[in-house]
Amino acid sequence: DKYVNEEMRSNDNGPLIMNAFEMITLSQGLNLSALFDRRQDYIKRQTRFVSRQPARVIIATIEAAAESMGLKVHTRNYKTRLEGTSANRAGQFAVVLEVYEVAPSLFMVDVRKAAGDTLEYHKFYKNLCGTIDNIIWKPNEGTPSSALLRTMTC
Repeated sequence: DKYVNEEMRSNDNGPLIMNAFEMITLSQGLNLSALFDRRQDYIKRQTRFVSRQPARVIIATIEAAAESMGLKVHTRNYKTRLEGTSANRAGQFAVVLEVYEVAPSLFMVDVRKAAGDTLEYHKFYKNLCGTIDNIIWKPNEGTPSSALLRTMTC
């Protein structure tokens, strides 16, 4: 127990710090989750983006965007749950966003559908990315693209 700490946090109670093993699992070629998750839409219900803004700014921007979309926002420890009614009014729509510190001043936001239709989730995600575009980091043309950045979708 004293050697392994799965939820290592920074001193200021910041976002989770992503370790090398977690980064490896983000590589699509090495992602073994399909072996354990039999749902067909697994890849379709998870997306992510990178930001160079401070984690608090990321969370505040996401909260403001979600509230402008009419969603309820619940945030704790750099993890945010957005809830609302499905567009077809048949049930609930929920998304969970979690901020990870990948490197000093580089944060990854993992976005997952928690409830609702996958197509509705993709529409939501596209709308969210358009709304928070000012905090999403896009590498310059000449910047070498790492495996982590190739998995980003915004």
